[in-house]
Formats: sequence, structure tokens, C-alpha cells
Amino acid sequence: MFSYLTILRYGFIFIASFSSIYIYRYDNYAQFIVTLLLYMFLVVLDRFIHNLSAKKLLLCIDIIFSVWLCYTYGYLMLFVSLSSLFVYVFLPHRGTRWLMLSIHLILLNASFHHEQALWIICINSTFILTAVLLSLLQYSTKSHGDLITLYDELRKEHYELDETRKRLVEFTHQVEATAQSGERERIARHLHDHIGHRLIRVKMMMEAAIQIMPSNYPRGMDLMNQIRDQLSGSMDDMRNTVNKMRPATSLTEEYAIDRLLEETGRTTGIHTNLKIRGIPIPLYPSLQIVLFKNAKEAVTNALRHGNATSVEVILTYDDGEVCMDVSNTGEISPLSSVNTRQQGMGLSGMEERVKLVGGHMRIQWEYPFTIVTTLPVYNKNEVV
Repeated sequence: MFSYLTILRYGFIFIASFSSIYIYRYDNYAQFIVTLLLYMFLVVLDRFIHNLSAKKLLLCIDIIFSVWLCYTYGYLMLFVSLSSLFVYVFLPHRGTRWLMLSIHLILLNASFHHEQALWIICINSTFILTAVLLSLLQYSTKSHGDLITLYDELRKEHYELDETRKRLVEFTHQVEATAQSGERERIARHLHDHIGHRLIRVKMMMEAAIQIMPSNYPRGMDLMNQIRDQLSGSMDDMRNTVNKMRPATSLTEEYAIDRLLEETGRTTGIHTNLKIRGIPIPLYPSLQIVLFKNAKEAVTNALRHGNATSVEVILTYDDGEVCMDVSNTGEISPLSSVNTRQQGMGLSGMEERVKLVGGHMRIQWEYPFTIVTTLPVYNKNEVV
């Protein structure tokens, strides 16, 4: 920006000087050229002075010299004098700028005081217009500098955030590895303490059956039936352990309500049913997780507190919302007031999850006991 201002200032000086040579007739052209060269020396010297006080002093000399040129060599020297504005308008202190503008304008009016009023009005208007335009340019330059500084700070913050994200990913991998190690240890302990001991017991019962079978056939068959039941239980236990070890391939599979109901029915023996009404639409992960956790909590409460024999989940996809009804055939306490029931940790946690995503939860205390979860479904345009 300042290189263009320097070129523009030199242009003002050279154009005004050469135009004056061809328009006006001077008695001594050599003196005129030497004077202009001396003024150019002041202009070039300003670029090499970085001390603010020395620069202000040089600008004062520049203003006085340029006004003297106007007084001595005519109207076109006004543009030479205006070239000083390209420097002191961009000084850092506003008070200094206003002081120099006032001094400059007063000196210009003093040098042209003998001219007609119309010329003085034109000179003042030109000066003020140039000062205003340069002030606007100075303001935009400052804004541009602030914008560049802000961009540099944002880029720095971006680099720091990216570095933090990388460290967080590394920490997540470490936590995941630790969790996997703990899960492997838990599964190994489970296999050793439950399935391993059960297989040892089956082996001992098998040896006893082999010894008893020739002499006491009914007793031996009873032992064989027990061995069969023990092996069947071990197989179910092994199958459940393997299913828990199998990772979910996606978020949809991990938080699938049909999978939850299938595992609940297989492990507990109760009847489970899932109904879907309306046209299913893809849900945001937060909504999917809330529905899954509420369904899991409702099923757990039905088994633990209501001794339910069947659980039914109805998913209804409507315009702008999705509704999930989880009902069960369990027992309902006659003292089931809303205030006393909602003091439980499970129901409170479900309601908090629903409120976090902008939904609401309702409990139907009449038979069959039903928990209704309603969540808003947002379009991408509404989210963005």
C-alpha cells in the first residue's frame, strides 16, 4: 500500500513540475529546477528517517517549503504541496495529524490570500477533499492491517487446535488400548472363573458317569443329563461372551434397538417386539443414541422392577419428529404417583438426555406401563 502512495506522491510532484514549465513563463528556469530538486531531496530523505520526532520536523519543513513553492511559482505547485498529505495523514497519532493539517491549510490560505475568492474556495476544497480521501484510505489500510493480524492469530490458533487434536487422538488411542486390555483381562477372568470351572465340573461328572453307568444305569443317565445341561449352559455363556467381544461395524449397528431387543429376548427369555410406523428416515447420531439408551433403560426397569414377561417398542416417524413408545406387561405399584416415580435415577437420566436434544418424555402409568420419548427431527438446512 505505501509503495503505491509513494509512487502517487512522486507523480503529483513530477506532473505539477513539468506542467508548470510548459504553462508558466519563469525568469530563471535553472533556479526553478534547482528548487524542485531540493524539494525532491527532502521527499526522498523522509524515506530514510525512522525516528518519529525527526520525521515530524522534516514534515514541517516539507510543508513550509511546498507552501513557499505555491506562493512563488503559481497554482500548479498546489499539487506539490498536496503531496505532503500522503505522509503525515498516515502518522500514528491523530492529534499530530490534525495539527499538521491545520498548519498546512492556514499556510496555503496565507500564500494565496491575494487571489480571488473563487480560487481560494477551489484550493481549500481540493485540499479538504484530498485529506478526506487519504483519511479514508488510512482507515481502510488500518482495517486491512487489523484483518491480517486477526488472520495470523486465527491461523496460529488453528495450528494450536490441530496440534491439540492430534494429541487428543493419541490420548484416545491410548485410552482405547487400555480399555481393550482391561476388557481382554475381564473376558479372560470370566472364561476362567465361569466357563473353565464349569468344564472342569463337566469332566468330573463325565468320569463319575463312566464309573457308575455299568453298575447303576439310571443314576448314570441322570448324570449324563446333567452333563448335557451343563454343556448347553456353557455354550450359551460362550456365545454371549463372543457376541459381546464382536465390535459393531457402525453406529447404526451399535445403537440398533432391534439388536437390543433380540439380545434381551435371548438372554432373559421374555417376548420382545418391535414395530415401525411411518417412513423411517436417517437420524442424527445424537438422536439415535438417546433413543437407544432410553429403550435400554426402559427394558431394564421392566425386568428389574416390573417382572415383565413381554416388552414392545413402537417407533413412529412423523413430520418433524420421531416418537418411541416402550411398553411392558410388568406390574405397576398402586402408589405410583408421578412425583415419586420420577425421583429414580433411571427415569431422571432418561428425561435429562431427552431435554438435551430438545425433546420431551411422557410416562403412561396405566396398564401397560409405557414410556413415550419424542424427539425433534431436524433437516440439514435447519441445522446449518
